[in-house]
Amino acid sequence: MHFSVLPKIKRASALFKTRGYKDILDLGCGTGRHSIFLAKKGFNVYATDISPTGIKIARKKAEALGLKDINFKQHDMRSIPFSGGFFDAVICTWAIHHGTLDEIQKAIDEIYRVLRPNGMVITDLLSVDTESYGLGEEIEKNTFIGKKTIEEDVPHHYSTREEILRLFLAFRQLNVRLSTKYYTGNKEKKHVSKRFNVQAVK
Repeated sequence: MHFSVLPKIKRASALFKTRGYKDILDLGCGTGRHSIFLAKKGFNVYATDISPTGIKIARKKAEALGLKDINFKQHDMRSIPFSGGFFDAVICTWAIHHGTLDEIQKAIDEIYRVLRPNGMVITDLLSVDTESYGLGEEIEKNTFIGKKTIEEDVPHHYSTREEILRLFLAFRQLNVRLSTKYYTGNKEKKHVSKRFNVQAVK
């Protein structure tokens, strides 16, 4: 399945340029669509993911495009192997909700740690009002496992706006916006996805 660059990452790229950011972490980079986009824009990109397969695919894509300046590393987002204040910005799309609430807080704390003062994170979390809420077995409040295609063994946590305010309490600026997307899935079935887009400044 091919995904194009998300509009919010295109907007983030322009914002990063305006703020003079250079070193960007693509946390949970998947197969590298956003890492490649940002590298083409001239940023120093660090593309990391827990999946060795995703990293391998992303690296091959970058090599095919002649992009030699993307740094690849495999790791869990709850333990980021970079020193404090290493990055100007972190992007993490469609990934940080994969875990329990405690695991998500650990990932956000790690993002905060590796950001420089005035650094920014762009991320998103699933809303409790989205269509897939409740699918699978509830392993803790608002966290389900077992029914998402391809990600059957991956927990999916669903958040409220109030919970996000608590998760990002350490950040001095926070913007949370609910986004609703309509799309067509298998057998032309219509779906609706609701997630919170988060922009936070350290």
